[in-house]
Amino acid sequence: MFILFVIISITISLSIFFVRNNILTKILSAVFLLMLTGISGYAFIHINEISSHYYKFDDLGVLLAFVLSILSLATFYHSYLYLKRHNFTNKQEAGYYASIIMLITAMMSAYFAENIAVLWISIETTTLFVSILIFFERTKEALEAAWKYLFVSSVGVALAFIGILFLSITASSNGITDLSLLHLIEIASSMSSIWLKMAFLLVLTGYSAKMGLFPLHTVAIDAHTVAPPPISAFISTTLMNVGFLGIYRVFTIVAQTEVLHWAQNVLLIAGVLSVFMSAIQLLKIKHYKRMFAFSSLEHMGIVALGLGIGGIGYYAAILHLVFHSFVKAGLFYQIGQVHRYFKSYWIKDAYGYFKINPVGGLALILGFISILAIPPSGMFVSEFLTFKAMFLTKHYYIAIFILILLTLIIYSFSKNILHLLFNEADEEIEINEIKPNPYESISQFVLFGLVIYLGINPPVFFTDLIDAAIAILN
Repeated sequence: MFILFVIISITISLSIFFVRNNILTKILSAVFLLMLTGISGYAFIHINEISSHYYKFDDLGVLLAFVLSILSLATFYHSYLYLKRHNFTNKQEAGYYASIIMLITAMMSAYFAENIAVLWISIETTTLFVSILIFFERTKEALEAAWKYLFVSSVGVALAFIGILFLSITASSNGITDLSLLHLIEIASSMSSIWLKMAFLLVLTGYSAKMGLFPLHTVAIDAHTVAPPPISAFISTTLMNVGFLGIYRVFTIVAQTEVLHWAQNVLLIAGVLSVFMSAIQLLKIKHYKRMFAFSSLEHMGIVALGLGIGGIGYYAAILHLVFHSFVKAGLFYQIGQVHRYFKSYWIKDAYGYFKINPVGGLALILGFISILAIPPSGMFVSEFLTFKAMFLTKHYYIAIFILILLTLIIYSFSKNILHLLFNEADEEIEINEIKPNPYESISQFVLFGLVIYLGINPPVFFTDLIDAAIAILN
């Protein structure tokens, strides 16, 4: 079933790219979104079912597929608005939609990949299409960021490949000739601890470029800065989820062995350094999109901390990943609106936004509260559970250090967002020059509201998916 989805998606993408007809593009995009929602629903109904030899509808893949489906709907809507305002040619628009469809297809392939090699191929495929979308506006800065992203991500994925190679070497010595996740988990306890440590370290380092985690986080920062806002929303959410999944799959293998404690210490180090780097950079940030990008580094660090602590931290990590996806996407959609009025993402150039666009300003306030994990944000719940896990496992020094860093982050983020919202508007800005579109902020209210609801009153199927996803770790 999933192979059929991939084949049809590729056909739709190629049709859009070569025909270049606006009406056909819209129709085929709508068909693709229906297919995407349909395959996510099908996967949920057939959970834990193997679809072909290389794919399986497991709990975590289904959860992330639903997140991708929701954000794809919003991203296509904001992409339509973005393209409409910039008067791109039919050829450029066709290339944009064809690339984003292929990117989503590659991410779905990564989510459901049961074979570690297929997962690697899917992640490498995302690199190509993200690079195309980063360069979409054809500026000098976009070219530089695209090449940097392509090069560093490819190096990272190459490191991950070496890690997978090490994993296959120790697996083959135990009679396993394929890279099926199920088979690797079954014989994990018999694998060489030295090979496992090298494999995990290389995979973590390599996929950190995708997850936006220390040490290869810088490539994602530059990509956020120049990419179109709808694409920045994808890079900072669903694509980071792909990187997380690549690390998580190997972590589930390591979790069955005596190497687990060592791997968790590595994750704790990566998590602490990520939050630290985020706090330092946010104190001197001067660009809104870079500010959101470094905020993603902070939250991916918190996710790594959850995995590194274990216990209830596992649940908190997955929960935080999902909530961050919805909130950060909403913020990038909104910052796209901000750019309409000020023609700039620089903090010094944009202020008085609440007076200019009250509905958009209200959405920004809600997103600001949500991303800083201030109640009633669901991210407060996931961060609270993470710190609870730290104290239960007696990681007191880490907890206190992270709390100090989060205080600095809250200060920096608040100062810049409040400047954007409430500082006196420049007299040269004609408030009535651009008529606000209140409907453009609906997606943000929905996403932020969803995070609040899932934090306060999560449905049973939602918590069951997370519990089932982390069951292998416990």
